[in-house]
Amino acid sequence: MKKIARLPVWWQLFIGLACSFLFSLIIICASFFIDVREAEKNNWSYLHGMNSQWEMEIETITKNLDYLKYLPLIDKGIMTDLRNDYEKQSLKKQLSSKEYVNGILEDICGINPYILRAAILTQNGNVYGNFVEDSLTQIEQAQDHIVYSKVGHKSEEYITDIYEGEINLLPYKLLTIAYAMYPVESDEKLATIYIDLDFEEIEKSFSVFSNDEIECCLFNKNGIIYSSEEENNFLLEDVKKIYENSDHQGILKADGSAWNAYVVKVDDLDWYLVQCMQQKSFVFKSMKNIMLFCFWALLVFVFLLMGGMLLISRITKPISEFSDALDQVTLHKKQKPQHIQLEENVPREISTMVSGYNDLVSHIEENIILAYKNEISQKKTELQMLQYQINPHFLYNTLNIVSALAKLNGIDEISEISECLSHIFHYNVKGGNIVQLKKELENLQCYVKIQSIRFPGKFDVIYNVEEDMLTCEMLKFILQPLMENAMEHGVIPCKRRGRIEVTGKITSDHIAEISICDNGNGIGDEMLQRLHQELKKDLQQGVNHSSSGIGLINVHQRIKNYYGEEFGISVESNQGEYTCVKVCFPVLREEV
Repeated sequence: MKKIARLPVWWQLFIGLACSFLFSLIIICASFFIDVREAEKNNWSYLHGMNSQWEMEIETITKNLDYLKYLPLIDKGIMTDLRNDYEKQSLKKQLSSKEYVNGILEDICGINPYILRAAILTQNGNVYGNFVEDSLTQIEQAQDHIVYSKVGHKSEEYITDIYEGEINLLPYKLLTIAYAMYPVESDEKLATIYIDLDFEEIEKSFSVFSNDEIECCLFNKNGIIYSSEEENNFLLEDVKKIYENSDHQGILKADGSAWNAYVVKVDDLDWYLVQCMQQKSFVFKSMKNIMLFCFWALLVFVFLLMGGMLLISRITKPISEFSDALDQVTLHKKQKPQHIQLEENVPREISTMVSGYNDLVSHIEENIILAYKNEISQKKTELQMLQYQINPHFLYNTLNIVSALAKLNGIDEISEISECLSHIFHYNVKGGNIVQLKKELENLQCYVKIQSIRFPGKFDVIYNVEEDMLTCEMLKFILQPLMENAMEHGVIPCKRRGRIEVTGKITSDHIAEISICDNGNGIGDEMLQRLHQELKKDLQQGVNHSSSGIGLINVHQRIKNYYGEEFGISVESNQGEYTCVKVCFPVLREEV
């Protein structure tokens, strides 16, 4: 005790408070630890039970698909229809086969709330489905989103990611599962069935397995596909590590929080089911006991405070003097810190603090100067990097070099593509937003030349533009998107040789009309009606970016925005025959 009395006041205060606090802390922590361990044990048991129920729900959903998967084995008539060559049958037999298979698919989808539609693609290329008009589109969409496949003897299974799709023009969140159909007696693959599940309905069934304490997550190879909480950002790698544990349970960490997690894998779908509870949630369940411990802690604190006040009174005065000196430094916070000068005969502890503070001020001044120098150096480096960046002129000149080298080596296609691409690039980066029509046509011809090399013999482009129109001024980059739309959606997908005609004339009202017409696939009535509705929207309504005609709509909005509401584009089409897009804008010429 005598040795402690000789120590500095700060040490005496520290030892007294530390001993009292440590004793109280040991008692509180021991009791709290026991309570938390019991709560954690109950938490794991609860998570295990909830996860098992969730796993059973998913197995129920997948088992409901088995009837569709084994249709050829269950219904001999379907197996016969799938095996026959559809094209070689009579029209009456074709209609009867379609009606029979489609009717069965429609009945099955109608009684299952999770199944929206089903389509069957036979090995002969025949397509059946409960939505006949979009069965082929359904299959193509599903093939584009496949993320998991499992192929074995007489078995094939494909699963897509969750993706957005339309059924009867209504948006859905879809999950597609595809199975190969095999007869029992042979290894001959009959067909592949594509089943679209309504993932929003599945999410509704999942909601019962989460509450204020438990959160549910569903993972595939790409990450989270369902979560009861939108803010979850668990990593798939961490989930897999937990699943590899013998008990399939462990700790997940995200956003600085820890979660007790139980993981189950659905092998058929390559899914990981995760149910977790934040560790602090079951800690809060022990707050009743904590409050009791807090009472004792408060009582201990009162005694500590009384003893501490006696010790603190011995150092209050010198600390006040030191505080006043600091106030003079911090009064004007924008000014750099200054060294503190205290009177002589101050306590040793205060003198030590002042000395340390003055050393700190010196270091701060040095660091400020160093940081300023580093910032200047960094700015110089960034400026040099900007100077070394590739500019448009460098790329333009490089394309010209490629063209020249291709000509020297006799590679005409590369030379032509390079020259056309160089012209398009130079056209896009040079000048303002307004050009003469002849410049726009030159750029369009370069684009057509590149496409003709990509698709040789696929289409012909005819230009029929009045000579007097060539000097008319117009918005830049208007015709290329229209030509691109005619090629990609019109003539290129079409089986016959395509023909695109570009015509231009000036009406009696001094209105320039330019039409781009093709003899391609055309546009369906529903899609054409939707496109007309988008074109009629006001500028303030914006563009629906989910629309398939986004290129046409953007061109239309640009023209309206620049020339006025009475100008823009119009679309005429007949599915399977033609599509014609007309651009109208006022005749303006450069003043001489």
